[in-house]
Amino acid sequence: MATADWGTMANQSRGSDPVRLNLIVAPPVTFGIPFGAGVVLHVMTGGEIETGNNIIAVGFGIVLVAVGLFLAGWTTIALRRAGEHPHPSRPTATLVTDGPFRFSRNPIYLGFVSLAMGIGLALNSYWVLGSVSVAFVALQVLVVTREERYLETVIGHEYAEYRKRVRRWL
Repeated sequence: MATADWGTMANQSRGSDPVRLNLIVAPPVTFGIPFGAGVVLHVMTGGEIETGNNIIAVGFGIVLVAVGLFLAGWTTIALRRAGEHPHPSRPTATLVTDGPFRFSRNPIYLGFVSLAMGIGLALNSYWVLGSVSVAFVALQVLVVTREERYLETVIGHEYAEYRKRVRRWL
């Protein structure tokens, strides 16, 4: 989704929401651009889009991909059960603290990281693995800090208490 569409969607869904309107692009795009650049660099430097030769790295990579997909699915289910939508342009009315949110305040983003690291390991690509760090920082700076300010504003004390009990990542 283009940047203009993202802002328009957020504006239509909640009026003037100064915190959420500061999200430049959707979190998957924020994470995906650096990750995609790592895949492109992997290919441009002669890397193949096939599994590496190290069976342990490939096996661990496959496990991380599975964990990432599981976390993303589990998070989506937990949000939907609570009546919330996983898309951050939608307003938040309820603080979800069950399911994967008992362990991390950002489980779907952990899923992104796990999935991307798994792909990097399975491809045996330093470019892809390095891009995960850049993608993680982009997600932290451009999305997570803004979402936390938003939740502090909308949820208030309940979110402050939740932050004391549950870590941001792990």
